[in-house]
Amino acid sequence: MQFIFDIILWTGVLSLLIGYMREYKKHVFRILGFGLLGIFWLTLAPYYFGIKDYFNLMLVVGGLPVFLYFAYHEYLSKKWNEDPDEMKFLAGSASIGTFIYFGIQRIPILAGTLINIVAEQTAWILNLIGYDFYAGDINFGGNPIWYRTSAEFVTVPIEGTSINIILACTGLQAIAAAGALICCTRSARNRKVKSLLLVVPVVYVVNLIRNVLVIYLTVEGITSFEVAHNQIAKTLSVIVLIILMISVFEIMPELFENIMDLLRLPKRSRREEGTTTDDRAEEQLSK
Repeated sequence: MQFIFDIILWTGVLSLLIGYMREYKKHVFRILGFGLLGIFWLTLAPYYFGIKDYFNLMLVVGGLPVFLYFAYHEYLSKKWNEDPDEMKFLAGSASIGTFIYFGIQRIPILAGTLINIVAEQTAWILNLIGYDFYAGDINFGGNPIWYRTSAEFVTVPIEGTSINIILACTGLQAIAAAGALICCTRSARNRKVKSLLLVVPVVYVVNLIRNVLVIYLTVEGITSFEVAHNQIAKTLSVIVLIILMISVFEIMPELFENIMDLLRLPKRSRREEGTTTDDRAEEQLSK
């Protein structure tokens, strides 16, 4: 069954990427890609339900109707012979971000290396505050080194605790998503570089602090692992990510405009040929 899910995943990613980069039948490829990725994200629901991660559970369950909604707007673009910047931006961001994350997640040697680095740095910070913990050996869970379709995760234990570091503990999801959004925005290269240099290191360091906080709260018996990881640490991560994105909006206002245009999709109507983004903005203001 997992093999079928992988076919859905990579077909969806490839379709969106083709729709983003090529003109040939771009709307057809994007419609297919959005639909398949929505189905794939839904297949992750049992995993998040099993680990009681209700925040991510809501995201993956809500992903199907959201992606189908985007596919509908690609259908409108095809019907009206349009290619709004926000839809191209969305196709590129979704395909590239998903490709980065699952490209690493599906190759255990890459995932294991990243997880091991994060585990060692997490243990080092814990040692600075008085604990005697260290990162154990990489456990590939019986998976092949170069590719896997198993739902098992590659893990690195923090010895001295009952906690394992997995790929979700590396901050890769947020880095891949934010990086894809920045790279797919039409903006000057220097502003993209500046934004990436802000987002990537901050997300990585905050994620290390998050790992330390979860282990500290759990080891000291202040709260359960589920509460520390799924509620306290998750809330911290979301707050930091929101602050970061606001900072990026200052550097790249084009990214803010892309996101706002996506939020305006429910009000979308057929656009006259030759109408620019600025023209549409002035039209909205006049209304």
